[in-house]
Amino acid sequence: MNNSSNDILESAINKAKSIGADHVDIIFSESETISASSRLTKLEKLVQANLMNVDIRVSVGDRYASISSDNIERLTDNSFIERVVSAAKNSPEEKLKIRADSSELCKNFKEIDICDKNFSADPDYFINKAKKCEDIALQIKGITNSEGAEAGYSRTKFTLIRDDGFCASYEKTLNQISVVTLAEKNESLERDYAYSTSVYNEDLRSSEEIAKESAEKTLKRLGARKVQSCKVPVVFDRKTSRQLLNSMLDALSGAAIARGVSFLKDKLSQKIFADCINVSDRYAIRRGLRSRPFDSDGLECRDTNIVTNGTINSFLLNTKYANKMNMKSTANASGWEGISPNNVCIENGNKSFFDLIKGIKSGLFVTEVMGSGVNIVTGNYSQGAVGFWIENGEITYPVNEITVAGNFLEMFSHCDVASDLKLESGIDSPSIFFEEMIVGGI
Repeated sequence: MNNSSNDILESAINKAKSIGADHVDIIFSESETISASSRLTKLEKLVQANLMNVDIRVSVGDRYASISSDNIERLTDNSFIERVVSAAKNSPEEKLKIRADSSELCKNFKEIDICDKNFSADPDYFINKAKKCEDIALQIKGITNSEGAEAGYSRTKFTLIRDDGFCASYEKTLNQISVVTLAEKNESLERDYAYSTSVYNEDLRSSEEIAKESAEKTLKRLGARKVQSCKVPVVFDRKTSRQLLNSMLDALSGAAIARGVSFLKDKLSQKIFADCINVSDRYAIRRGLRSRPFDSDGLECRDTNIVTNGTINSFLLNTKYANKMNMKSTANASGWEGISPNNVCIENGNKSFFDLIKGIKSGLFVTEVMGSGVNIVTGNYSQGAVGFWIENGEITYPVNEITVAGNFLEMFSHCDVASDLKLESGIDSPSIFFEEMIVGGI
């Protein structure tokens, strides 16, 4: 944050306090982004932008209000500041503290390697990267079309400043590449995709790797069959297991727990999952996609063992919901009242993927899901799915137009976890075996 920006933020705080605000917090972010997409190896879109966002929250007594803008210069407009202070004065009172006390804030945050400071972003680099990825994919035998490829980069600086003198910033970079490929056989069209995301550009998978993975996955889906409805063992691959983990985190969020709308609301300190389920939140992973030194409440992030050997140890909490539940924040605040995990994973089990499926006489291997997923109020689960049929411990033919259904608690109390975890998205999981689920087909 340059001196000019810092001066504007401090001036806005002083202005708000001079007209009646008791406390003022500002979140300011400024980003440089580049994104290039190709379609049939021709440039389809190039976006290059410098973006900013400023969120100011004020309190008057126990009344709060916030306002945001995409231009920091708005903070120099007295009427803009007057509006948010007036809104706070006329807001309903908050019964519980939603702002972290000054004594809780950390002044010396841990240095985390999450910014690729030596990489110089060039639009032509990303244009060529996207084109190359799509071109390689289209040249692979059997691939008949593409929905395009995209490559991009962003560098963002986050700043939190408060009227009590707290001011902290961190920078983060993200690189990404993706491609979607199509193949056709006997009037049946199939599609799949591959992608890579990384903090450092040098860690990004190559265009060749992404193209070949997408093509291979697409071609394997050709000739997909339908299956009879049944109850069988089901294995979710890493990508689809990750989505199940996302649903688990939604149900473990303090916002859902405090409102009583989560099926896990009464499960703290209870063993409700299988022994193999261990879920951890790690904030300082080197080059981690979701690593950060502090949350938006100004608390230093920390590691949390959310689930250990099937027992729920902790919910994910910010200051507001921690106070509402008479607990301590886990430093997972996002925005003024949101909650967001850091780097979360279901930890590796003891079996290889092949050991996980070798005992399945007849079952389903899920590689993609679509639809609503988990109802976090009841724990009931249902999604459309595609994948492969397992027979006698081996993956055989592709299947589609099916649904998988069950209850989250039942699923995760009778499951096993593979040892194929890869930290590639910030919320990650190994492949997971579920003892029995309903597969809806013909």
